[in-house]
Amino acid sequence: MAADVFDELKLLDREALMERMAAELPDIRDKLKVSQEALAEKTGVDVAKIKAAENGKRSFKWSEFMSILFVIWNNDIGKGMLDAKGLFPDALKKALSVNRNAHAPEMEANKWMY
Repeated sequence: MAADVFDELKLLDREALMERMAAELPDIRDKLKVSQEALAEKTGVDVAKIKAAENGKRSFKWSEFMSILFVIWNNDIGKGMLDAKGLFPDALKKALSVNRNAHAPEMEANKWMY
């Protein structure tokens, strides 16, 4: 079974996911009411890299994509957006053993990540 999960993961088009994240990130941030600076602080991804990726001037590295993905996934609204936009494919969730039905810790509705 584990081999099947990782075989599916190998088939993911990482480049396409990273490009889509960069393209969708302004909309996601807007809906979450999160600035580039706040996202950079929470993810550890340099704000200049976020700005450049959103403007199509550079691509995210896989580690940057994953950092952004997990921070957004930890927000109920963000989780729904990632699912709706297909930015956290089931193959990746399975490989990381992420439970789709798990809930983020309770927090104020408008508070951005802790």
